[in-house]
Amino acid sequence: MSDNYWTRKLARQGISRRRVLGGAATAGIGAAALGLVGCGDDDDDTGSGSSTAPAGTGSPAASPTSAAQTPQKGGVARFVSANNTWDTFDVDRSRFSPVAWLMGMTNLGVTQWKSFTKAELEGGLAEKWEQPDPNTIVFTIRSNVFWHDKPPVNGRQANAEDVAFFINRNKNGKLLDGTDDPNFYRKSAFQNVDKVEVVDSKTVRVTFSKPDPFFLTTLAGSYAKVQAPEAVRAFEKDYANMKADLVIGTGAFVLKKWSAEGDSEWVRHEKFHTQVNWDGVKWLPLFTDQSAQQAAFEQKQLDAFTPTQNQVIHDLLKRYEGQIHEVKIFSGNPQAGTYYGGAAPWNNPNLIGAIFRAFDRRAIIQSLLQGKAVLSGNVPPTQAAFAITEKELITYPGYLEDRAKEEAEAKKMWEAGGGPALGDIIVDIPDIWEGLYSGGAALITNQLKKVLGNNFVAKIEPYATITGKIVKQEYGNGKNNIWFGWITEVSDPEPTLLNYLQYNSSQPQFQQFGVKIDKVDQLTAQAVVEFDIAKRQELSKEVMRELIKNYGAGIPYTLVAVNSSLRWNYLKYPEAVAFVQQHQYGTQWWFDQTDPTWQGRPA
Repeated sequence: MSDNYWTRKLARQGISRRRVLGGAATAGIGAAALGLVGCGDDDDDTGSGSSTAPAGTGSPAASPTSAAQTPQKGGVARFVSANNTWDTFDVDRSRFSPVAWLMGMTNLGVTQWKSFTKAELEGGLAEKWEQPDPNTIVFTIRSNVFWHDKPPVNGRQANAEDVAFFINRNKNGKLLDGTDDPNFYRKSAFQNVDKVEVVDSKTVRVTFSKPDPFFLTTLAGSYAKVQAPEAVRAFEKDYANMKADLVIGTGAFVLKKWSAEGDSEWVRHEKFHTQVNWDGVKWLPLFTDQSAQQAAFEQKQLDAFTPTQNQVIHDLLKRYEGQIHEVKIFSGNPQAGTYYGGAAPWNNPNLIGAIFRAFDRRAIIQSLLQGKAVLSGNVPPTQAAFAITEKELITYPGYLEDRAKEEAEAKKMWEAGGGPALGDIIVDIPDIWEGLYSGGAALITNQLKKVLGNNFVAKIEPYATITGKIVKQEYGNGKNNIWFGWITEVSDPEPTLLNYLQYNSSQPQFQQFGVKIDKVDQLTAQAVVEFDIAKRQELSKEVMRELIKNYGAGIPYTLVAVNSSLRWNYLKYPEAVAFVQQHQYGTQWWFDQTDPTWQGRPA
């Protein structure tokens, strides 16, 4: 990570530079609400089954785990899950963060992130890979990988056909009956695949129509988890009726119990290809109940806790000095919202610009998050090497330090665009966001009403309802609706492919936002075929500038929270990051049962 405003700003707040790359995986912050595909990072070393991207894509994160320590087996980990934030157990067609977390524990990808902070890949289902030429990658499948022992797969050995089925399904984006399904959100990332050949039971050859700088990290994406072909055939029509029996993977844990409220249990997959440290994992549905979380954490019924109140953090650190530690990490989910800019009313630049400028981002940070957040443009601080600095960011409308000027200009734009005639405007707020930030809905709507004059009315909705409206272009397209809350988690250290998929007008996801910017089309198309990471970083910054000039282009970012995760000292982990890292739980997370804090922890 390059030296920039985020590392300096966080350092002033007491967060060391070695601890800034982080997120909310432990506490379960946020839920995906947009069709934002999380995939894309650079990997130039494609000659073996482990690779490291060039410097600049990540930053070391603090961890209490010493390299000299040997992971121990034993214990059931207990964390908090977000409540009622699910769409489907067909991971190829999901975009909700909790599904990515769940599948990260149960299903292997072809490749996976060994370390986000080092931008280092390793094999998942693939033991290794080779690239004999720029248009070909040959994967060798592990010989000791077995599916969970659930029907109809029944614990059989994984093979090359499984990988070929997964790649072809995502490339085609079709249901088994041949129907095109727009819910294959990663389809665009597989379009460079020309053909997939099963050479033998352990070998898959993928041929590309043109060199693809991102395919290996596409396969390591949060939602790029391989499902058994016979499970898809049996459950494709039933995956939305979510049950534990439908989740069958080759991952470190087997899902035994699941409920929409977030009360779920996993047990160790005894035939996993390498050691699984924990006996199991449990999720407790306490996400919006801070008091219950704190009580459970103090009793060691939870291994980690992310308080929203600074005073709670200070009190716990004082009372449990030497027993718990604090990890300050960025939230994986930026805060924003979306609108459809392809039709009235939000295809009027004056109107969307007025709303963009009416948000008082600094007030939201101070009032709602107690100062624990940073300003964010469309490339968030979790991808800082690809983003412009704060010094530049605050020169753009929406981020100016002169709040009076911002509000006056917003009012002028609103009136010029005919905003007063729109009447009441509904602002959908996710129920789980309001549950965590009580009063947040009132803060957002009062800001907009104060500056623009219209009556902005908050409507508390489940994320599933908001997602459905996004897909149907109902935030706009003749409707006076917008929404605000968490958007999809940042999945990888680099934004290049994601920017292409959601902002380039040739891509399916663009249709949800509909704000066509010719220069962004040109820049994103250029970046997605560029192999030089330094050039991609500069192109990303240019994309970010153009998006901000166009008031977010359908996704008006505001901020990214900085979470303080409190963890008992017996909890050992390799890195604290803003990315979905549940696939690391089985092999890289563990309990030090010789640590004094382990004493008194309920079994």
